[in-house]
Amino acid sequence: MTGLDEVRLDALRQATHGDTMPELGFLNAHPHAIGPFGPSPQALSIARVAHVSELLDGIVMHALLRALPTDDREAAYLIGLGADRVIGGPRGYLLKHFNALRDFYQRAAKHRMLDVLWWD
Repeated sequence: MTGLDEVRLDALRQATHGDTMPELGFLNAHPHAIGPFGPSPQALSIARVAHVSELLDGIVMHALLRALPTDDREAAYLIGLGADRVIGGPRGYLLKHFNALRDFYQRAAKHRMLDVLWWD
């Protein structure tokens, strides 16, 4: 809907869902496993974190948000996933969380960190 290109859209997916490399299946096995729920642990390598950071930095979120209807209720309907219950409206929520995600990846890339997503 926003016209975001597939490369940057994939970077957003990887930033929030991880990747299967490096292999982290051991985190779901004894003695590390905490609970049998949620998806398998995912990660982004140091190089992938840097690449995702660079792509997120190229996203102009204010421009993307202009693609949403001006009425918050209509925008929330299009977004779905409970966006109609977000206090302050979906634009502010999305902007705040995108900025936090981008800042996280910028710092992780600067410090040459990998990213592990593990739900427990």
